[in-house]
Amino acid sequence: MNPSAVTFKPNQKKFYSINTDQLTKAEENIFQELLCEWTDTPTLDLLFEKWTNHRDKNFSLMNIKQNISLFLLNVSSLNKYLVDVFKLIDSISSPIVILNGTHHDDNSVKQFRSHFFNFNVFTMKGTNMFGSVLIAVHKSIRSQRADEFDNLCNLIVLEVGSDLDMFQLATCYFPLTEPIPLDIFDRLLQRNPNSIFTGDFNAKHNSWSRSADNQKGRALFSWLSSSPIHSSLEIINKYISTSTRSNATIDLIIAPSHMSSTSFSVLPSIGNDHHPILWHPSFKISSTHHHFSIKCTRWNLLKIFLTFTATYWQSLAASMSYSAGFFSLYERFLSLCTSRLTFITFRKTIKPSLPQHIIYMIKQKRQYLKLFRQTHHPHFAVVLRDISKMIHKQLFLHKRKSWLKYGNSFNDCDTTAFWKKQSVISTLVQPL
Repeated sequence: MNPSAVTFKPNQKKFYSINTDQLTKAEENIFQELLCEWTDTPTLDLLFEKWTNHRDKNFSLMNIKQNISLFLLNVSSLNKYLVDVFKLIDSISSPIVILNGTHHDDNSVKQFRSHFFNFNVFTMKGTNMFGSVLIAVHKSIRSQRADEFDNLCNLIVLEVGSDLDMFQLATCYFPLTEPIPLDIFDRLLQRNPNSIFTGDFNAKHNSWSRSADNQKGRALFSWLSSSPIHSSLEIINKYISTSTRSNATIDLIIAPSHMSSTSFSVLPSIGNDHHPILWHPSFKISSTHHHFSIKCTRWNLLKIFLTFTATYWQSLAASMSYSAGFFSLYERFLSLCTSRLTFITFRKTIKPSLPQHIIYMIKQKRQYLKLFRQTHHPHFAVVLRDISKMIHKQLFLHKRKSWLKYGNSFNDCDTTAFWKKQSVISTLVQPL
């Protein structure tokens, strides 16, 4: 049978009894649309084309690109300003956080990872007591270290994004007494011209800072002007002081011109001697840091629809002598039909599901409850009682584990966060 033939008329005159008692109103509407597509579309090719478009639309929704922001701060000791850093990052909701001068306190980094559990956190030690760097990237954004630069102090190089969206993100902290590793920057640009350089360069030049030039600033300016690929790089945050002790701009964001934008803010200091910088680049990237995409397949509708169309496919199989062509056609139908009954929704937050072993026990309980209602046999009553006790115990253990994890998320000396979180304790809701 030619699937493009106009003879595709799946028994339009025949009436079917379809049980929709268990369907919601929304599912009934979806099923009605599906039946109209099945009966009104003249050929299988056209029907498959419609369902392919629906599948592609879902795919694009699952990989939607969003504007992102990049946060940069020389924190001047993460241990000292940990609570202030938490408050600031929580308020701006940036998916990429870059910290210089963390002083590489292991306990502070551990608390940072615990607080921002939905971020991948990368760290590197420094060459002196004021150094060390940290980058945190939201887990919805693909990120990994560039192994070639993995063992260099005061420097982190990440590959961020995927496929055509991938770019390199580097951050560095170099004291006044240490030169900027421009040879490493050249190697980064050779690997990927889409490279963004950030950090406390301690470099002053009148091309970007309202202060007297220094040797590091002149070296960086000379490097930026030395070749076409270097001259395509732009310093984003020009002439806005990033130091609280002078009008110098020493914390820099350097990006290729096609990725840059002048949309940035220099925020008030959290008490240290550097101002935070928040930059909104011009490009977009696949991310769910603002919302979660949830894919839902209507399996009940799929079961009913496959039953409804079974007669057509049985007759088609007989007419095609159960050939390989038929099975290829039916396999395509099953795949696209599943895609047609799959929908994407978005939520700002999601509640973690119960562990799989508890879900399995609940399903077993429902089966025994159904059997007991049908038979009233005392055996099922005993089994139902025992499995209910087991589920109750497992739920108790799971909730206790959740509360212990929630308690460990409290930060020392942060009374504001404590009173904000303690409100959950007076409720019966499991902590997220």
